[in-house]
Parts: sequence; C-alpha cells; structure tokens
Amino acid sequence: MSALYRYLLTSVLLSQRYLPPTLIFLAALAVGVTSDNGPLQSSYAFCVLAVLICSTWLAVAVINHEDPTQHKITVVMIGDPLRVLAITVAVVLTWCVPLIVIGLIYPIVTGSHTVTAGDLAVGTVAQLAAAMIGTAIGLLCSRLVIPRIGIATLTAAAAILAVLLLQWLSPIRPLMTLLANERSAGQNALPLASLTALCLAVLVIATLATRTVADRKD
Repeated sequence: MSALYRYLLTSVLLSQRYLPPTLIFLAALAVGVTSDNGPLQSSYAFCVLAVLICSTWLAVAVINHEDPTQHKITVVMIGDPLRVLAITVAVVLTWCVPLIVIGLIYPIVTGSHTVTAGDLAVGTVAQLAAAMIGTAIGLLCSRLVIPRIGIATLTAAAAILAVLLLQWLSPIRPLMTLLANERSAGQNALPLASLTALCLAVLVIATLATRTVADRKD
C-alpha cells in the first residue's frame, strides 16, 4: 500500500496538475482575506470556501491523471480496486495539506487578528472538513463516474453551488456559518467536531459509490 501511495504521489508531482488549483487558491486568498481585521475564525470561513473549490479540482486532477489503461494496470497489480481508490483519496488529501497550511497562515500574515491556539485548531479542522467534501465531489465527478470532461466540469460546479446554497445538503454551509458566528473556539469545538465527522462520512460514502459505479462500467 505504501508503494502505491508513493507512486501516485510522485506521479502527481511530476504531472504538475496540482499547480492550477494551488494558484487559484492563492488568488482567492489574496482577494478574500488580505488586510482583513475581523475575527480570525471569520477569515477561516472564506478559506473553507477556497479549500472546497480547489480540493474538488485537485481531486479530479489526481484521479484523472492516469489514463484508463494505466489505471487498469494499477488495479490489476494491487488486486483490490477499492484499496487503489482509498489510496488515491489519501494522496488527494495529502496535496490538500499545503493549502490548509497556507490558509491558516495567510490571514494572520496579511491581516490584523488576535491569534489563539484554539482559533488555529478550529481553522485547521474546518479546512480539513472542507477538503473532505471537495474530495467527495471530485470523486463523483472524476473519469471513473463521468467520462466526459465537459459534463464533469459542469456537474462539479453545480455540486459546489448546491452544497454552498442548500444547508441540508452538506455540512459546508453550517460549517461556514459556525465560523462566522464570532463565538470562541471552545464554544465552537463540539459542533465543529460533529460537522467534521459528518464530512468524513460523506467522503466514505462517495468513495464507495464511486467504486460501485466504476465496477459496473468495467
């Protein structure tokens, strides 16, 4: 399993497909949180939005970077399609880590905020939760489910809008509302933990659904 993880991580690094979503993420932060003087957790609410969009793009890029033939060879070598997909998800989340670190630091460097360890912990967990939902959307819009890139792009855009606008559809909108409520990190800890657990459940379900659809197509 570790060998496949290293192979996929290196392959994505050499393909440089992580660059466009990373640059978009940096541009979004520059527009959204530069010189922000409000509560730090409110700035992290915008970072959650940026991570959601860029992790969706990143997930599609990582999953699609192997052509169908090479992907089948990888699956045959590992012998378990679900394990291959799970490791691919781990690679996507690994590439999201630098985005989360930048999202934590950038508002502090460019704005004026009171920084506490609790705020940093809340920002980290909230952005990780957004990365999980973005990865889930990317899985369901990847070549494994939707082979045509144009339809996949439109579907991903519609899915992102839906999870942002419809509060009952995903934990993202409640998560952003939680960060913007100007309560302390301690008061937000329990609801944040619940929303993050829900995001993890969504990612697991999306992984299983993607694998089921891919198996039927094969």
